[in-house]
Amino acid sequence: MLSKEEKLKQFERITHQIIDDWYERVKQNYVTEEDSRDLGIGPELKSFHETGNHRIKFVREKELDVTYGLGVRRTDEQFIVESSVNNKSDGFDYEAFVNSLKSHYWRSRNEKPWTEADFDHFTYQDLLSFKPVMGQSVTLDMRKDKADIIRLFFGVNPQHEDLLLGRKDVLRDLIEEYCLAPLRRIYAESYRER
Repeated sequence: MLSKEEKLKQFERITHQIIDDWYERVKQNYVTEEDSRDLGIGPELKSFHETGNHRIKFVREKELDVTYGLGVRRTDEQFIVESSVNNKSDGFDYEAFVNSLKSHYWRSRNEKPWTEADFDHFTYQDLLSFKPVMGQSVTLDMRKDKADIIRLFFGVNPQHEDLLLGRKDVLRDLIEEYCLAPLRRIYAESYRER
């Protein structure tokens, strides 16, 4: 059986890899830091990695400036997966954004997306607790002269963490498709509507 520290390292590797793979998938559509040196213009795509927090930043002058984050931490009771988006755009409707998040997560929490025998009876909420309530599982950090940060917190069910860590492919899919992808999609929709 793995220690809590070893489990945290495994969660950490998965969140790190998700951001790295996203960067690799999209880099041909953006000026990267490597490209920017050759072209003499600022980069449009960057990734950042710190212990427990991994980010990918997209910038296009006067068009786009957004950073997505993905991380994991441990509390006394459970592991917490955090997904976030930094918003710098004026006129962004946070209330509509949070309402869209609530709607999505209330609808999808009872879905059973897996077909493998070990997982086909689990819903999303069986494995990750998330209550889309502002100030609890959803926070908004409004910062003057800086990007506002919207964070979503998902609690990994301690009863199933060993099962998930034993199937890193399922855990990665769970984090990427339930914690990060909806935030990306709903943010993009809200950004276009502003």
